[in-house]
Amino acid sequence: MPRRRSLILAGSALLASAPLPAQAPQQQAQTAMVVLEKAREAKAVGDHAGALEFYNQAAALLADDPDGQDGLGLVVRADLQRDIARESHAAGKGDPCAVLARGRAYLDQARQAPSAEGDVNVGPIADDMERQLESEGRRMRCVRSGPPTDMGKPDAVLAGHYHLSGVMETGSELLLKADGRFEWYISYGAVDQLAKGRWGRAGQTVTLAADIPPADAPLLRADEAFPWDEMAERRLRDAERERAAEAIAGRCPWIIGVAASPSLILAEDRPAPGPAERARAEQTRRAAETARDEASRAALKGAAASASEADRTAAEAAMVAWYEAQYEMEQAYRAATMPVPDIGAPVVPAECQAAPVDAAVDAPIPPSQWRRGVGVVVGDPSREMRLSRVGVTFVFSDGHRETAETSRGGWAFVSPRSGAAVQQLVLAWPDGSGRSASLPIKPLAEGVQTVAVDTQQLVAPPFEVMRLHVQGSDLIPENMGRGRYSRN
Repeated sequence: MPRRRSLILAGSALLASAPLPAQAPQQQAQTAMVVLEKAREAKAVGDHAGALEFYNQAAALLADDPDGQDGLGLVVRADLQRDIARESHAAGKGDPCAVLARGRAYLDQARQAPSAEGDVNVGPIADDMERQLESEGRRMRCVRSGPPTDMGKPDAVLAGHYHLSGVMETGSELLLKADGRFEWYISYGAVDQLAKGRWGRAGQTVTLAADIPPADAPLLRADEAFPWDEMAERRLRDAERERAAEAIAGRCPWIIGVAASPSLILAEDRPAPGPAERARAEQTRRAAETARDEASRAALKGAAASASEADRTAAEAAMVAWYEAQYEMEQAYRAATMPVPDIGAPVVPAECQAAPVDAAVDAPIPPSQWRRGVGVVVGDPSREMRLSRVGVTFVFSDGHRETAETSRGGWAFVSPRSGAAVQQLVLAWPDGSGRSASLPIKPLAEGVQTVAVDTQQLVAPPFEVMRLHVQGSDLIPENMGRGRYSRN
């Protein structure tokens, strides 16, 4: 892998207050990778000032690296400016908007500079990176035009519910409210987007101005804290079962459920089954029993802690062979108009078996049986949304750190520590951006802390301003081809 591509995949930084000595280009690239790794480590624990220092060191190293001067290298440097802007914004140090402008300047240079690898077309990569920088600029309020001054006032004649037509494979709705608010939604392919804000009419033009959080709006805040109760206990146990199921699926991917095969439909003029069909059925039964036993042996070996990759591959192949043999047996017995024998299934190793679920799972759990802990619920109350796959690092008063991940219901848990309380939370977003945020909380030795997230800041709005032309009772959006919004 070329050195600069390795840098794209690398991470964070080296603490050094003194200037770094001159180094050969290869040494500079290697040092930059170390520095980037340390920056990521600092960011993961909420040390944004430290991460910023490391990212700046890496940028200085790449500026002196010959690989940072060609088209692809300049894109890498622009990407690094995005990281610097994020940490500058989070730490409240420097001017993140100026940093993003520097990143865009690198992209302009990248489009003019050839790539050292002639097979790489830098243009599309630079365009994608520029969109990401623009998204960061909107999130940091670097460019905020505000509502247009010429958007006019709401017109009660136009208030109503509109549906988009004329755009293939796209669904969109627009609700114009008489009070001057609007709601907009669009779906195309696997992409769903929505926006809310204010609208007005000036002449034959309707303007939609999307809501944008104020520049000083916090991304997240500590909301209410609650004592441990039966609901928290149930969520804790649900999370434990979910983690156990995921662990089993990773350890024993071949242990999957199989639906019964459908009954064989025989032609009406088919001759009555005879000795040959019955013999065939018995033959498939013996083959299925052999496949069942082989699958049991292979699964036991593949699930062992000492299993090799070859053992796991063999277990998966043996299980597939069992399913196929079972299917052939069922079909053969039905063709022979004989009852399908119950020969059992492969033995599932203990390592692949989930713990039995308490039959009285809905019965009250007395406090004497509570396992207790410290829980966090992450969500956006304004959208009635819970956030899953958010990494949560619980920082205890004794310095201990423990990381968990929110479930589909937005919950994450850690066990309590004697004599210590959770006093800080570090949240990492699951969108691949590497974005994280640190949140001090009131010390919590046991109970549940809710965290409110302004999700509008996590995703750039689909638009800030949209204009539509009034045509009869329809609204014709700009830049949407033949599309038109019509009322019901």
